[in-house]
Amino acid sequence: VSAFVGGGGTTTAAPAPGTCEGHLSLCDRSLDQIALPATHNSMSVPLPGWFSSEQDRPIADQLRDGIRGLLIDTHYADRLPNGRLRTDVGDPEKLRRDARHDGVSPSSIDAALRTRDRLGFSGEGKRGMYLCHSFCELGGTPLESVLVDLHDFLVANPGEVVVVINQDYVTPKDFVGAVHDAGLDELVYRGPTTGRWPTLREMIDSNQRVVFLAENQAGAAPWYQLAYHAVTEETPYAFGKPGELTDPSRLATTCRPNRGPAKAPIFLVNHWVTTDPFPLPSNAEKVNAREPLLRRLQECRRIRNHIPNLVAVNFYRRGDLFEVVDSLNGVK
Repeated sequence: VSAFVGGGGTTTAAPAPGTCEGHLSLCDRSLDQIALPATHNSMSVPLPGWFSSEQDRPIADQLRDGIRGLLIDTHYADRLPNGRLRTDVGDPEKLRRDARHDGVSPSSIDAALRTRDRLGFSGEGKRGMYLCHSFCELGGTPLESVLVDLHDFLVANPGEVVVVINQDYVTPKDFVGAVHDAGLDELVYRGPTTGRWPTLREMIDSNQRVVFLAENQAGAAPWYQLAYHAVTEETPYAFGKPGELTDPSRLATTCRPNRGPAKAPIFLVNHWVTTDPFPLPSNAEKVNAREPLLRRLQECRRIRNHIPNLVAVNFYRRGDLFEVVDSLNGVK
């Protein structure tokens, strides 16, 4: 073990295989020319301490299953003596505004703020960074552990590229520091994000295989850039019923521009149903099925004149996400 660690075995990737994202035919394409399966609220998983989940498995398992886009939320929270997490909410009004991006209603935020001190979330605690869905009181995973999982996956799988969009409520300095501590800064993409992107093979050969983007504040390192300033364009994400995503007559509306500039190189298609406060796997089974999912993605591709690069869903194991992404990429 000492020889393995001392020799760099935990940080140095194995020799790259012939494929890129599992397919040789993708190696000559750039990131903005391929589709990747992604998860929305990737950290919201059925682990102990989580009140509800929006994905089927933890992030490490998602990566092993084939997920290559992670949409995460990072928060400061205090670990209390009783083991519970208490979110650093900051300005309550800002929290209410931000929570709408997660489909959390203002009334739910107000109820959580009123009740959390009554449920054992008071006292002194140890501050840390956690992946949480709006409130760490409802579930949180240490950021450090997830970044280590991502590092270990990339080292073990040298032909894979991953994109991470961070809905950030922590400072760029702290997030970049966590990336460094996990050994990931050796693997981050440091190339251009406008104009010509390198091919996947070029990214893999240079070992720059994870793209980090921030929603709110970037910086502290040149590779940590704002998602929706110039790099990413997206679709709307506020859908309350499956029919909004499956009815062919309504698809054009679902593909209209939302955040990000037109012609941004990375196109994110948000494809999930929000049901506050409990996500429903049955909705994912309907909207992630091959026919409605592929139909919407093809329509968005036609309207926006851009292949959906990140196809973000809830409950990624329900339906046919991976098969549909392969169809978009023209691979089997």
